[in-house]
Amino acid sequence: MDSVNFEITYVALKMFGKQLYSNVGSAISELVANGIDAEARNVYVSIDMTEKKRATVEIFDDGKGMSSGEIKDHYVKIGYNKRLDEASRTGNILGRKGIGKLAALYLSDCFTVITKKDGETPTEWCLDVSATSDNEKPQLIEKNIEITTDFNCYSKWQGTSHGTLIFLRNVNLERMGARKLESLERNLSNFFLYDAINSEIWINIFDDLEKKGKFVKVQKHVAFKNMVTIFTNDVSSFSNISGSRFKVPYKDKFGNVKNYDAEVSIKQFAEVSGIQTDGEIDGIPYTLKGWVGVHSSIDNETAIQNDENYIKNSYYNPNQLRLYVRNKLGMANMLEHLGIDRAFAHYIEGEIEFDILDDDRLEDIATAGRQDFDTQDDRFVKLKEMMIVIGNALVRERQTLADNIRNKRQHVDNDISTKAKVIFAREVRQEIDAITEFNPASKTKLETIITNKIQGDLGTDVKAQYTVFLSHARQDRMISDCIYNYLIKLGFDGTIGSQNCEIFYSSSGLDTNNLEPLSKVIRDAIISKNNDILFLTSNNFNKSQFCLFEGGAAWATRSIGEYKILSLKYSDIPTFLTNGKSEISLEVNKAEDFELDGVKYNQLVNVINRLITHLNKNREVVGSDNVPTLDIVKFPDKVELKATNSTEQQFMDSDLLSYWNTYVVANAQMYNF
Repeated sequence: MDSVNFEITYVALKMFGKQLYSNVGSAISELVANGIDAEARNVYVSIDMTEKKRATVEIFDDGKGMSSGEIKDHYVKIGYNKRLDEASRTGNILGRKGIGKLAALYLSDCFTVITKKDGETPTEWCLDVSATSDNEKPQLIEKNIEITTDFNCYSKWQGTSHGTLIFLRNVNLERMGARKLESLERNLSNFFLYDAINSEIWINIFDDLEKKGKFVKVQKHVAFKNMVTIFTNDVSSFSNISGSRFKVPYKDKFGNVKNYDAEVSIKQFAEVSGIQTDGEIDGIPYTLKGWVGVHSSIDNETAIQNDENYIKNSYYNPNQLRLYVRNKLGMANMLEHLGIDRAFAHYIEGEIEFDILDDDRLEDIATAGRQDFDTQDDRFVKLKEMMIVIGNALVRERQTLADNIRNKRQHVDNDISTKAKVIFAREVRQEIDAITEFNPASKTKLETIITNKIQGDLGTDVKAQYTVFLSHARQDRMISDCIYNYLIKLGFDGTIGSQNCEIFYSSSGLDTNNLEPLSKVIRDAIISKNNDILFLTSNNFNKSQFCLFEGGAAWATRSIGEYKILSLKYSDIPTFLTNGKSEISLEVNKAEDFELDGVKYNQLVNVINRLITHLNKNREVVGSDNVPTLDIVKFPDKVELKATNSTEQQFMDSDLLSYWNTYVVANAQMYNF
C-alpha cells in the first residue's frame, strides 16, 4: 500500500514560532540552549543594533558542531526526541522535542548556519523565507563558506576546530530601549542553572561600532543580601551570605528616616514544617533542590543599598519563583500558581529544581515551548503543595520583620513623646512663673497656652515638633529671605512640603492668592505644630489682607510669649499684635538705615537667637547636638573705634553680616517706603 509523509509549510512554521516565543530574549535563550546541548564550553551572543530595525544577531558556540549528514537528518526536522539520539551521553540534555531551531525563524526571515566538526570540512547553510509564500516549503540551502571579519564572532570561530555559528539578518529590535537591553542580559541569565550546565555564556550588545567585540560574561544577579530569610536544600552554598546585614527604613512621628537593622537568615528546607522534599511519584524518586527567599524591601533605592544586584523595572522583575527542569527554565514564575494572597507574597524570589517534571521515564507534560507544564499532573500538584507551604513560611518571616519594625517605631515615637513632655512641662512652668496673680484673665491665658501645646484639636499627645513661621508682606521678603536662608545655612530644614520642614514663610513656596488655601497654610504652618512666629511688620504688612489674616490667627491662638515682632518702625506694629515685651524696631526710614550698626546688629541677633533656641528643641527631642546661638556683642564706643581705626561691623558675626548685606542692604535702594 502507498504511504505519504506529512509536510510542513512556511505558514505552519511561522505560526509555531509565534506561539513558542513571546519575545526576543526567550528566542535567543533557546538558541543558546542548543549550543549548550552541543556540549559547548562557551556560547557567545552578539547583537549589532547600529540599525535597530535591521539589527543582526550572532550566536556562536564552541560545541561539537554538525556534519552535513546531521544537518540533513536532524537539523531540518521540526520535532524529534533529541535524547533518544544521544542516550549514551552523560549529563542533562536541555532540549527534548527538536523545535529549538524555530527560534531562529521567529527572529529573522533570513539566517545562516555555519558549522564544523573536528576533522571535517565546515559547511554553510542558509534559510531565506523573506519572499516565500505561505504554502511553500522552506528550504535550507548549502552555500560556499563566506565568513569574514565582518562577523563579530569571527575570531571565536577561527579559534576553534568545532562549533556552530548562527547569523540572523534584519532582526527588528526597534522597540528595544536601553533599559530593555540591560534587562536582556538578566533575563538570559535566568534561563539556565549556571552551576550545572558547565558552559559559560558571553554577550555583546552594541549600538556603537567602537563597542563591537567587547563581550561580557553573563552572570546571575540575585540580591541575596536584601533578603530576610532564605530556605534551601544546601545551606553551605550560602556561606558567603550568612551573617550579611540589611536595613529597612521607616519614619518616626517627625517623619525622620530611621533604619531597622537585621541579619539575613539561611535555613534548610527541612526547617519548614509540613513538607517532605524527597519522595517518589509512580515509583520514580524526586528531590526538591534550589532556594527560595523573601526580600526585606522591593523599593529599588532601599534594596540596592542592601545589595547592588537588585534591580526592578518595567522590563525585569526579580520577584519571581523560577522553576528549572534539567538545568533549563521550565516556568518563569510559579508564584502565579500558588494562590498566596497574603501581604508580602510578592516579595518572594527563588530558583527551584524539580527534574521529575521532565523525566524521560514519565509522560511529557511540558508545553511545546517548554515554558509551562500541565498543572493538573500529579508531579506539578506535589510541587505546588510544597511551594505553598514554603511560600507561606516566608511570608510569616517577612511579617515578623514588619511587626518588629512597627514595635521599634513605636518605641522611638514614645521616646520622642517623653522628651517632648519634659519640654512641655518646662515651658508651662515658665508661663506660670510669668503670671503675677491668678484671675479670670490669667486663667484663660494659661488655658490658651496649654491647649496650644497639645497635638490635634482635642488631642492628648504633646506637640513634639517645633517650627518657625515668618509672617511678612511680599514687599518685605528681602528681610525674610535673609533670616530664612541664614537659618538654612545653620543646618535647619526649610524644605517646603517635607514632613521635617522647620521654617515656613510665604516667599519660600507658600504664596497664595485667596483665603481658602491660605486658611490651610495657617492651620498647618501656625496652628498644628509647636510654632514660634516672627512677624516682620511694616507699612506694607498693614496693607496686606493676608498678613492681617496671619496675625489674627496667631493672636487668637497663641499666648503673648509665642510670637515676636521685628518692625521697620514702631508705628507700623498693628495694635492688636502689640504685647509690650517682644517688639524690636529697627527704625528704618530710608535705604541707608538698613546698614547694620551695633544696636541694630544686637537686635537682629536677639531675633535670630530666639528662633535658634526654639528650633533646638527638635534636637533636644531626638537627642542630637544643638545649633549654637550667637553672642551679643559689646561694641567699643566711638572713641575706641577711632583710636583703633576699626568699625562696628568688624566685631559682628561674619556669616550673619554677609547674609544681611547680600539679601537686605544690596536691595535697599529698591525698597518701597
